[in-house]
Amino acid sequence: MTLLNNNKPINYIIGSGASEEGSVSDDIKLKQQYSKANQAEVTQLEHDNNNNINNNNNNNNNKNKEDYKVNSRKKDDKIQQEQQQQEQQQQEQQEQQSSFKATSEKELYNTSKEDKAKDLKNRYTSTKRTTEIISVTLFSIFLAISVYRMLTLLFIKNIWIFLSSTVLAMFLADFFSGIVHWAADTWGSLDTPLVGNSFIRSFREHHVVPTQMTHHDVIETNGDNCMLTVPILAITALGNITMDSTYNMFLMSFLVNLCFWVSLTNQIHKWSHTYNVHPFVGFLQKSGIILSKRDHAIHHRNPFDKYYCITNGWLNPWLASINFWKRLENVVTLLTGVLPRTDDGAWCGIPSSQ
Repeated sequence: MTLLNNNKPINYIIGSGASEEGSVSDDIKLKQQYSKANQAEVTQLEHDNNNNINNNNNNNNNKNKEDYKVNSRKKDDKIQQEQQQQEQQQQEQQEQQSSFKATSEKELYNTSKEDKAKDLKNRYTSTKRTTEIISVTLFSIFLAISVYRMLTLLFIKNIWIFLSSTVLAMFLADFFSGIVHWAADTWGSLDTPLVGNSFIRSFREHHVVPTQMTHHDVIETNGDNCMLTVPILAITALGNITMDSTYNMFLMSFLVNLCFWVSLTNQIHKWSHTYNVHPFVGFLQKSGIILSKRDHAIHHRNPFDKYYCITNGWLNPWLASINFWKRLENVVTLLTGVLPRTDDGAWCGIPSSQ
């Protein structure tokens, strides 16, 4: 075997060169493998990152959905709570009103007659007074014109029309007085809209202190009744009612008489509670032309449930004989469920059972 100067065999040198070439090739392969591994790792990392991003997005979406559901539930719960609170408040208000009403009635039972009378008297307002003055003034003007028209149309020549229409008007005025009196005594209270403090008040005052009305002047006594008649008297005074037929003459006389007796009803009522009335008034009472003290005293027996007619009282015995007012009360209670005279009984200190 031939030796080189470094004492190594030639084939070793050749083998060594081949080995170096193989090493380079292996390095290249390793680098390629490493590069592929890096690329695979990078790809895997990118994939993992994408998965993480997708997972995060999904988680965020799921979280948003859950948050939306939670918020929706909270809103629904809040709305439901508000509705429940409103219903509870309404129920509490109704209970308070019922409790207040019951307390008010209980307080009325325990309040002295003097305090009740003072309270009712103080409820007579300046507005009410002004309305009464206007009503009495208009009534007086329209009645004067209507009577003048009747006289100028020669009613004396048709006296039977005048007399018959007067009697019919007196009956009807008596019945109207009973209806109004019964309604104000039996139903409603001072809190009733429109008519409570302005109209029903005087009826409650009258039952608490019956003689209080004898201290009222002409305006306060007759204001409400005059107001009721003003619209009709305006027609008879200013309307174009011709007297060319018996029917028109009867109608004119009937309407004027009806308004006259309706307007006079509370004055007649006042006289039935007044001592030492004028002799002429006493004669009218004793003769039965107007309401007598004896007949009206029947109404003021507890529980004030009969003899409501107060113009002349002609209808009181007949209506009492057929139990008219009690039957009418039963109909109203059946339709509305409201018991009669609960408020009036509280003011008068009469138990509801009566």
